[in-house]
Amino acid sequence: MVFQLCYKYHFFIQEQNHIFIFSKQYLTEYFHQNSWLTCLIGDFITQFFYYLYVGPVVSAVVILLIAISSYKSLIKIINRTTSFIISIIIEIILVFIVFNNNFNINCFLSILIGILAYNIYSIFFKKEGLISAAAMLVIVYYLAGFAQLIFAALYAVKVLKDKRLKEFLVIPAIAFVIPIFGHRIFQTTYAQNLYYPGLYAPAMPDSYTEFSYAVATEYYFKHFDKVEHLALQQDTMSAQSGIYYNMVQAQKGILPDKIASQKIPELGTLIHIDEHSPYEAICLMNDFYYLIGDMAMSERAAIMAQVFSPNNRNVKMVKRLCEINLVTGDTAIAMKYVRILEKTLLYRDWAAKHNPYSLDKAVEKEIIEKRKFINRVETIRLSDDCREILMELLDSNPDNIAALDYLLCTDLILGQLQTFKADYYKYCIQTNRQRLNKIYIDALAK
Repeated sequence: MVFQLCYKYHFFIQEQNHIFIFSKQYLTEYFHQNSWLTCLIGDFITQFFYYLYVGPVVSAVVILLIAISSYKSLIKIINRTTSFIISIIIEIILVFIVFNNNFNINCFLSILIGILAYNIYSIFFKKEGLISAAAMLVIVYYLAGFAQLIFAALYAVKVLKDKRLKEFLVIPAIAFVIPIFGHRIFQTTYAQNLYYPGLYAPAMPDSYTEFSYAVATEYYFKHFDKVEHLALQQDTMSAQSGIYYNMVQAQKGILPDKIASQKIPELGTLIHIDEHSPYEAICLMNDFYYLIGDMAMSERAAIMAQVFSPNNRNVKMVKRLCEINLVTGDTAIAMKYVRILEKTLLYRDWAAKHNPYSLDKAVEKEIIEKRKFINRVETIRLSDDCREILMELLDSNPDNIAALDYLLCTDLILGQLQTFKADYYKYCIQTNRQRLNKIYIDALAK
């Protein structure tokens, strides 16, 4: 219940960063790394985190299974009461590990496999031996990465209880030696091999990041009423929620009416993205540029988001890159992204609707409408100065109301009345497309 009520958007973001592709080449790549079984199962399960209730349920179930299997393992070594207490402590620690922003379900699956591997070993090998235990370590390492450390720890505790000091020293040592060979085979560092697929520290719930994910996710699903509701919940809107809130208003054509009531309107027109920008900002600006019609800048932001996402597999950005190239008419490039999504379980229907050779009627209508407002000015841009971008968009199509409102509202936010009047004259009066609303009228009267 805690995960569902307080952290469900974190799980959705995990899904967005892990496209699971059903192709021979993609699947066989798993066998070329350690922890292939954990990663294969984990990535397969993660794709279903698209449904906001699946992540919390799966994580809770896996934590419960780890606690139960820990208890079953420990009672073979120590008394039941101590085993129960340790298992509860492990369960609590795992709950707080979920709150780590970098958490991935593969971590828990490795822990679970490590414990289950020891239970299976203790059933089939009543008398533990160095050779059988060492062989099991290699197998567990290849299947589940750092799970071998879990196996070695349980094994060491058992043989220490039996006062077999030699095995107590040798087996843990072997567990730390194996990744050295993994370093040569898998071409990664020793630390990466030792802890793969990843160990995470416990953390307190990050409500701020969860709120940011919530706003971005609801905008992604086009639940614009929810975006407005979330943004208005705050006493003072954060920069991110303010930008998304105003993007919704711009789509409705009422942006000028809304910024008058905001203490510090956040429009996104003054944000510059580069290699130092946070991931959330890059994703946000990709949405912003797509809204106002600048496909080149939207594509740039989407590609940057791909570069900074785990394994370069962010599904939202793949979809956006497909949409951008449909709008610009680059059919061959759009098909590249369609072919990727056709091989997924959850996005194959989306891919079918966005295939440039058989566009869904609703999608075709949306693409044609968006195509009217793209930047047609032939220029090499040396910066992401949004004022220049907005003016190019308006020169290409004066009917681009979203771009017009963003330009004029930015002038007012910066207190540049003369610039505002010049822009209003150029893009409203000269084109006979006057925007008459209170904030513009008041500014013109000054």
